Amino acid sequence: MRTARVLAASALTAAAVLAAAPAAWAESADVTPSTVSPGGTVTVNVECAFTQTSQSPSTITANSQAFASGTATLHLVGSGGAPGSGGQYQGTARIAPASNFTGSGPNGVGATSQWGVDGSCPGGGQWSASFTVSRNATPHGVHGGLGGSFGGSGTAMITGGLLVAGSLGATYWVIRRRAAEG
Repeated sequence: MRTARVLAASALTAAAVLAAAPAAWAESADVTPSTVSPGGTVTVNVECAFTQTSQSPSTITANSQAFASGTATLHLVGSGGAPGSGGQYQGTARIAPASNFTGSGPNGVGATSQWGVDGSCPGGGQWSASFTVSRNATPHGVHGGLGGSFGGSGTAMITGGLLVAGSLGATYWVIRRRAAEG
């Protein structure tokens, strides 16, 4: 009887995970830096969902009116090697010069303007991302610093330590209780 309940629970869990899998592998894209000056360069990163038919192509195209050439080629940088696998694509694009971002005329833009970049993944899924072109932005390099992805908030460190200590204490208590019963 107990085995049947465990198998039923396992089957329900597996069904829930499989139902959520397509959403977890949806197309996504981002542009870095999120704010750039005219004439600058952006990097476009795209993650495509798994395809059902063939291997991922080695390149896809990104389209944006803010790009100097209107398009950018993104190259396959991860996954995609086997049939059915998705792909991670990356490429750079030069932003149009400042003369394209003037405040006059019927299509004039302000000192800062929001722009989109979009395209299609090999499986047919569409992706899009946005970035800002600022005529007031000053180009700057990467900000070096702590050397990791976490800055070290004191409150977060204390909370994390308390959670770890609490889980270790609860585990110890359960093990001791089972040893006393058996």
